[in-house]
Amino acid sequence: MDEKGYTITPLAFLLLIPIVIFAVAFGDIVNEINQFSTVTIGSDVTGGTVSSIISVIQNGAGDSGRYAAYNASRKVIDDQHFMSDSKLYTRQVVTQQLNAHVIDACSKLSRETGRQIYINNVLIPTNLTNTTFNDTFSQDNITVTQVDPYGNGDPFGFYVVVKAGVPIKVVQEGQVYEGTLPEIRGYAPIIGVEDPYIWIKTSFRSRDVIYEYPQYEENYLGDVDYHFDDNVTGAEIQNLWNCLNGTDNPQNQSLLPQYFPDPSGLNFFERLQGGQISGENNETRMSTFIIGNPLSDVYRGKTISALDHEYATGVTGTGITINGTVPFNDPAGKPFYLSQTYKTYFPLASNYNT
Repeated sequence: MDEKGYTITPLAFLLLIPIVIFAVAFGDIVNEINQFSTVTIGSDVTGGTVSSIISVIQNGAGDSGRYAAYNASRKVIDDQHFMSDSKLYTRQVVTQQLNAHVIDACSKLSRETGRQIYINNVLIPTNLTNTTFNDTFSQDNITVTQVDPYGNGDPFGFYVVVKAGVPIKVVQEGQVYEGTLPEIRGYAPIIGVEDPYIWIKTSFRSRDVIYEYPQYEENYLGDVDYHFDDNVTGAEIQNLWNCLNGTDNPQNQSLLPQYFPDPSGLNFFERLQGGQISGENNETRMSTFIIGNPLSDVYRGKTISALDHEYATGVTGTGITINGTVPFNDPAGKPFYLSQTYKTYFPLASNYNT
């Protein structure tokens, strides 16, 4: 009997024991759950940091490629001569810009998450006032290509590829993630970039900006239809005239001929070098037209094909007439000439009857 008059029997005492034991066990479970939650949340933040780094590199690769394309085009135009190795120059610019982007973005990420970030065994500084830190990527880590992972070529953009295998480490007290980056690709469109090939090859008298011809069509069998002569009215052949004029381009400027895929043409890197590069995928190549015959004083009355690389090499062509007498002129008012090779390829007739 206790001091309040209650009697504690052996059975009652035994019933209390599991309650005491359970209370102790529950306290341990709560502590373990708290510890596990801390580890899990920390791991989630670390894993999320790794994912964010990959996104930073991918976005930076595309932006750096676009910047490099514009920079390379301006360099050829300003220097007034072609490059000897356009891909090397592009990689140099991309590497510099990508390093700046990744270091800036990952420095902020490091401050926000409290993690130390290492890329390519280089610690990303949290304080960017010190400008002597090392770069994360070298040129050997980066390639540029106009071919996607499936082997398809793209005339109107290229990929900046960060090679797989670059070491990465994310560190928090008590936790370390170490691994290597997968291959990362960022897409850099060249739409809107000025074409240095036109500038140089017309002796600085003509310019063009790369905009895609919208009517080009290729079916699943690989057959191509340019749709240049879908409609012929008056003295115009459509959509050839619109292609020559550059109709509906974002600059709202006429006389900027559009570009279309052409396996015998020149891709962007070849346009920076002034000629075809051995080993390039034909699907990456494109062509456009040169209107107004800017080298008329050089060609002295010869009927030179308006296709850009034919015009640059002096290939002669013949005109196109409508109803046998009306000459088809380009939007600059000059007769439009084209080689028989490309008349057959497009295909275009020598005369259209309406």
